[in-house]
Amino acid sequence: STEIEKIRKDRYAAMSNNTKTMSLWSFDSLFPQPVLDEDAVQRDLYYVKERDELKLKERGEQPVEDVSLPRDDTSRSGSQAETVISSFESPLNDVLPSPSAVTPNETVTLAESPNTTSSTNSTPQVDRTLTRMVEDRLYGYRRSATGIIEYSGSTFTAPEDAVKFRPDGIRIGRPLRVNCDLLTHHAKTALRRGKLEEATDLYSRAITMDPFDGRGYLGLSRCLSQKRRFDAAKKVLKRGISICTTMENGNTPDGNPFLLQALGVLEERFGHLGDAERRYIQAARACPSHAAAWVSLAQLRTRKLRQGPSAGRVCYATAERELARAGRRRSSYVYTAWASMEYKKAGDVRRARELFEMALDVDPKCSAAWLQLGVMEGNKGNVERARECFETVLKFDQRNSRVLQAYAVMESKQPDSDSREVIDMFERALRVNKNDAGVFQAYALYVAELGDIKGARDLLRQATTVGKKHAAAWQAWGVLETRCGTPSEARNIFQQGIWSCAQPGGGQSGGRRTARLWQAWGVLESQEQEHSAARRCFSRALDADSRNVAAVTAWTSMEASLGNYADARAIFESALRRFPEPCEETRSLWRSYELMEVKAGNDERAQMVYNRGMREAMMKDRNEETFKDQGTVQQTVPEVEEILKKSTSSSRNNEVEVLRWGKRDAYEGEVWMNNGSIEGKMPKKKMKKTKPAKRPTDTAP
Repeated sequence: STEIEKIRKDRYAAMSNNTKTMSLWSFDSLFPQPVLDEDAVQRDLYYVKERDELKLKERGEQPVEDVSLPRDDTSRSGSQAETVISSFESPLNDVLPSPSAVTPNETVTLAESPNTTSSTNSTPQVDRTLTRMVEDRLYGYRRSATGIIEYSGSTFTAPEDAVKFRPDGIRIGRPLRVNCDLLTHHAKTALRRGKLEEATDLYSRAITMDPFDGRGYLGLSRCLSQKRRFDAAKKVLKRGISICTTMENGNTPDGNPFLLQALGVLEERFGHLGDAERRYIQAARACPSHAAAWVSLAQLRTRKLRQGPSAGRVCYATAERELARAGRRRSSYVYTAWASMEYKKAGDVRRARELFEMALDVDPKCSAAWLQLGVMEGNKGNVERARECFETVLKFDQRNSRVLQAYAVMESKQPDSDSREVIDMFERALRVNKNDAGVFQAYALYVAELGDIKGARDLLRQATTVGKKHAAAWQAWGVLETRCGTPSEARNIFQQGIWSCAQPGGGQSGGRRTARLWQAWGVLESQEQEHSAARRCFSRALDADSRNVAAVTAWTSMEASLGNYADARAIFESALRRFPEPCEETRSLWRSYELMEVKAGNDERAQMVYNRGMREAMMKDRNEETFKDQGTVQQTVPEVEEILKKSTSSSRNNEVEVLRWGKRDAYEGEVWMNNGSIEGKMPKKKMKKTKPAKRPTDTAP
């Protein structure tokens, strides 16, 4: 403070001596020499820390150990701060050695600081791989397989043509990768926060900046899908697939697998299962180690095409093998989906448990694996193990509403459960995600089970408000009204649900998502003795999903109760022909078919149906591939091309094609095998004989 006062007095003395020659608006008067106030600097830097340490001492707690620079006279004087600032101002090439100076496996150590004490034995190391990646991103380097640096900042090869601009100021050539990285990062952040317009603008700029980078097309298609502009999203993906054919940014000579798989997901959402399978096959062929393509293909074939567990096992095993061949890390996503299929489709709990454990070995924080493992253990009666799984995932993923929902559902099924605790879990899940229609639906079903019908209606109304396309919520609401004896209200709810859940291109039925609503509506009409209306609803359900087992069993049950056994048999036979190979659904249909014949007193027909079902099941077991306990196949897994040749058009191994109509539109007939006999059906309008036209008679001229 004494030095500061001295400087001020000297300045005032100089100004008083030079009042005649020195102007008030001179540079020295307006911008005097700065004076360093060390007390103010000290207060700004260390006041907060000293205050916190004092509070901790008053509480009797131990202050946190300081890992910052030591507070000594050197740091206060500013010499060390100037050294740190000068190190930041130095160019990057002076800090990082050139790539040719260090081998790929060599690590670079920093020079020891003069202030480092002698007790420090180990010096910090620089991650050479990370340093090289930063250099490549900043300077636009591209390295070949031999490690040679190639300049990738432009499409031109000549050094003098590296950067050019058009007259309007737009750069010609490829931009630096770091610019596209920043754009896609900010766009992804905006999309995660729900700012669709901002994300759309950023992804569009990324496509304009680098048309050969597939990330822009993928993100823009997601934004358009959330805006319900599916046709535009499909056009964006197709354009990206046609352009992204270079060997950069994840592309392959056969196309970008990420864009192909995303287009397949969009086609599957539209209900175009054949096109979706074709896109998944293209993605797997373009990059055999692309796990998402194999998982999507396996789930499509097992869930919607009903090809049985064997088709899924081949896809999952191939994904595991191709990842190992490519030297990539095993995917917990593959093992989780594989385990779910083994449990739900094959019923093999032991194998599913092993695959879940393999997924958790790869990623101990895989929420999907912990969730599905907990659900499986809860369904099998291992309540303590299920609770352990749910509690584990909630430790690192506390805002997962699906885990909280599954936990609450499991606890609600226990005989000694506390309803107040279950309701608290549902409320906690809704606080986490207030727009989750699945949580509202499960909550409403539990409340209805407790006897609060009005509360259940309110919850289901909220579920259909936040999730207008959640078909399960609409179905649960309609079924609730049916059981409460208000059929007119139930019909209105089913109709509103069909209108809300209808898919583009789904035809009059509305697509696959409406199948469950048509089936529930048909059950309602059957209970109200409106059999004609029930038949129309069941027919629409099978038109929306030709393999809807619930609609088939409900329809045949109604026809059998009316004594129309011939129609019921025809419905069963038609439904069984729609499955390409034996699966869990066909087993359920054969069982229902047999029970119908038993109730009708037709023991001979029931025995015949039982034999047909058993023969099909045995042929399935004989043709199914056998897997070892550790997840490998005893027989060699077919190569990629051999697996991808299989499609939905392949017929069963135990059937032979006997006839094919050349033009279905012209004949509209069907032919099938029944009890060793070839049967067929033709429409009456095609069976009418038409008289041949008379030939004109020749007349004499």
